[in-house]
Amino acid sequence: MSAAVFDAGRLNAAAQLHVAHDMRRLHAVRPFKLWLGGFNLLPHRQRKARLARRRCLFAWTVAAFAGCTAVVALAGYQALEKARLDAQRASVEQSLAQLAAPLTEHARVLRARDQQRDEAARAKHLSEPLTYLRDLLDVLSFEPGDGVLLQQLRQRGHETELAATSRAHFDSAQWLKRLGAIPGVAGAEMSESHRSSPHADANAGSAGAIEFGARLRWEDSAKDVARGASLAASSKAKADQIGGSK
Repeated sequence: MSAAVFDAGRLNAAAQLHVAHDMRRLHAVRPFKLWLGGFNLLPHRQRKARLARRRCLFAWTVAAFAGCTAVVALAGYQALEKARLDAQRASVEQSLAQLAAPLTEHARVLRARDQQRDEAARAKHLSEPLTYLRDLLDVLSFEPGDGVLLQQLRQRGHETELAATSRAHFDSAQWLKRLGAIPGVAGAEMSESHRSSPHADANAGSAGAIEFGARLRWEDSAKDVARGASLAASSKAKADQIGGSK
């Protein structure tokens, strides 16, 4: 009986060693994988995941299509707007081209009218001193003088300078007062006065005569500066108008 027990123990030990050897050999060849079969315990999770992926893909597709549609619509609107603006510009340019000749003629007529007006004003301005000088000469031709002898007369714009001799200061003052009463004279003043030398010219009268200078200012003498400024302003405005018409 002891021999039988010994043989069974040896057989069990040999069997365990053989099984352990086989398990080590199987692990060395490939890893052991536990297979529970083809039955899925939670099938609804996979279905929900697939549905979620499909929804995301659909949303991305719709967003991409909407973006492309918006870009195409914007490009089409810009193209139409550009075509409309080009048509309007071409129409305006054509209208301006048709009006170029009348506008040029109108500008030429305006320039000619302004030039004629300026020339008339300038001629009037230049002729005024001659008119004053003529009036002065008319008065001097009928002026008795009363001991005053005119030596020199000089016209400068709207001022007349006189040089004369007289027998006394009273005579020269009365003579200058009568000249100041001429129509158009704004002021008459004596610039200098002194007695002539004993060896003066015989035409100046006797020795001891008074030599004096006088200045007559006509009415428009104070307006020369304003008129010059207005002429300069009108010339500048005309130049600006000519530049703008070009």
